[in-house]
Amino acid sequence: MARNRSGKHKHPKRKERKAWKTTPDVASNVTDDKEFSDIISSVLDHVAVSENLIQFRQKVMLYNERALTVQCMAFGSNRRAFTFGSQIEGTTTIGMMSDIDILYRLDSFRLFLDSEHPPLQPHAQQVVLKVSTNCCASQYCMLTMIEPSTQARFFQELGPSRDRFDIANFFLRDWTTTNGMIPHTVMFDTLNYPPPKAQHAKRHGPAESFGIMDHVNACYCKSLPKQCKLIFIKPRPGHWPSEKTLKEAKKFGVFIIPQGPPKNTNICTYDYFDYHWRISTNLTERLLMFSLDKVHLKAYVLTKIIRKELFVPEYRDRLSTFHFKTAFFFAVENTPPDVWIDNNLINCAKNILTTLRRFLTRRNCPHLTIENVNLFDGKFERYEFPKLVDRLTCVINSLRTKIENIQLDGIGQTLNKRSAIKHDRGRCCSNNSALFVFVFNMCDDCGGVFSFPEVPVYFWKVCFENIYTGLQTYYRTQLGKYRKYELQSVMSPMASRGASAYLKQKAECREYNDDGIDKARHMFIQTLYSDNIGNYMRYSSFLFCNEEYDEACKYFELIEDLIQGDKQSNLVYQLCVSPSESLALQIANQSYEKTSKQKRSVFLIFSKEEAMCVPVFLRYEMFRDSFGTCQSCEVELNIYFDDMCVQIEPYLYYLQYLTYRQLHQEPKQCEALVKLSIFTEIVTSTRVISSINNCLLARGFLNTSLKMLGHCFELENKLETAWKTYTTSLRLKPEKNASALHTTRLLWRVVQSLRT
Repeated sequence: MARNRSGKHKHPKRKERKAWKTTPDVASNVTDDKEFSDIISSVLDHVAVSENLIQFRQKVMLYNERALTVQCMAFGSNRRAFTFGSQIEGTTTIGMMSDIDILYRLDSFRLFLDSEHPPLQPHAQQVVLKVSTNCCASQYCMLTMIEPSTQARFFQELGPSRDRFDIANFFLRDWTTTNGMIPHTVMFDTLNYPPPKAQHAKRHGPAESFGIMDHVNACYCKSLPKQCKLIFIKPRPGHWPSEKTLKEAKKFGVFIIPQGPPKNTNICTYDYFDYHWRISTNLTERLLMFSLDKVHLKAYVLTKIIRKELFVPEYRDRLSTFHFKTAFFFAVENTPPDVWIDNNLINCAKNILTTLRRFLTRRNCPHLTIENVNLFDGKFERYEFPKLVDRLTCVINSLRTKIENIQLDGIGQTLNKRSAIKHDRGRCCSNNSALFVFVFNMCDDCGGVFSFPEVPVYFWKVCFENIYTGLQTYYRTQLGKYRKYELQSVMSPMASRGASAYLKQKAECREYNDDGIDKARHMFIQTLYSDNIGNYMRYSSFLFCNEEYDEACKYFELIEDLIQGDKQSNLVYQLCVSPSESLALQIANQSYEKTSKQKRSVFLIFSKEEAMCVPVFLRYEMFRDSFGTCQSCEVELNIYFDDMCVQIEPYLYYLQYLTYRQLHQEPKQCEALVKLSIFTEIVTSTRVISSINNCLLARGFLNTSLKMLGHCFELENKLETAWKTYTTSLRLKPEKNASALHTTRLLWRVVQSLRT
């Protein structure tokens, strides 16, 4: 008995001794995870997910939404623009090079559910379509025009000249032959871009891609189909989404996207594939992303980086960011809010990956807002799921090691310096953060219209004529609350493109139409009412190229006065003179409408379609991609080599020099050269040598200023000084630099002179 009691007594002691030994190890692991999570959090603050950067991205994208909507309305298209995806969510990094996803809601179409009564047609600008969800998979529907023959006759009576072109193009087809059924291919046929423009677009699912821009045309249904009410009725823990968020989400309808179900599934028959449209709850999903905290977004960005490095090379977009986002949503919904803190970041990421692994194990990835949807349909073969589960399990079990070896955005390299970060957290994030790079990038990106290679002159003439006609018809119409946004920012480059097309015909001694130049001039003058320095400068550049030298001189003094008055309060100008994190933060915190106006007072971007509206010498800048290969920093900063970026102040002095030279006004010519020399010398000695990062030298405006100065020295026959200026430009930026051509020209001039 005693021995038995003694044995029972010893057993718990062994447990206690074991617990006493293991508890410090567990505590050590927990402490290590907390420290490592803090380090990751600080690194992600630096490269992507700082609160100021997230807010600034949202301001930029929401501003662009409104600006694009104004442009559509003013040019005769009844559309509203929306931006979705990582750019507006603030869940991307420079290294990810994420696209900008823009959806155009075609308000020319009024949609109603088949469970509702048809609406009374509100006005003559809308076609009424019925959304049928019966006999369709949960995420899909069919669109049918009610009374197609009646509506067709109605719009034919209106006439395309008085109607917005969306409807005019839509009724080029006879919809009575399909009994009013609308195939989703209509968005890529009837309502597509003109052939010269469309041939440079890449089709990606429902989107047309132009460079980094993905455009989707879609219809909108204000009513929610019953399968899209899942998020409002399903049981949940209750902490997220909040009641306030759900109440706001109930105001949103759904977009009807031109995309059928995967063809390699049995969701629908092949014969009816083109007549299926996808239902999308983009607005609700964007609202949910906006409702999340910074720590949530950091964990999500971390898993996106892991996807990019470890899964994209093999699976590409089959294992998409939307799969990761869906797992992220479910993880947030089912995890207590006190888990989502900075010092638990690594476990938050594990939670997301574990949720995704559970979906892969079940071979079913549910949609958060639409019931009975499997997001894996058509993505993977059955045998691939176990392999993916094993791969994901390996990542989860060695997550810390995987993170320490991340190459994207230099995260792994930064983590290797964690001892410095641990003792001085601010040290890592003091200079050249993602916020600084993004703000600096935005400052000399003046937007405008995307540039397309090898588009014939006649296309831009036709395009300009259509836009001009549209502006005269719709510019004075009520644009509502969007009226305050800068329509002139796109009118100015469009006027320049139109004028360039006519000037090219004039230069080639082809049939020339003064009426076209007059229309371009009229559009230029319309943009001057905004008091935008860039618009004045673009117009002056056109006047010089059209040999209207005296008229151009009338604007030079005005522009110079505007520049001097603007410098004191223009944060964008100050950032270019003295780049710093503090100035970038000030720009991020002010309204983007103000930032947009400031940057258009500092920079001008000319596309190659505007080539005839810039001096001949500068046209070489539009072909500088022929010299050398692209550097990585240039890719990160999204430089387009078909465009030419100039800083307005030195460009003004350059135009003054050329104009006064043509007018034989030597004192003013010399004065302009001195101003350009002083400006360029100050820039080179202060901004360049002390710049935060050499990648900033990739920006086009600085080298363009040096080359303008070099050209002036050439015209002064100071060839040695010109040579030094061009070689300085090449030292600062060896690749993609037209100075290589200019030095070759100078050498050839020397060779020719020696022969004579």
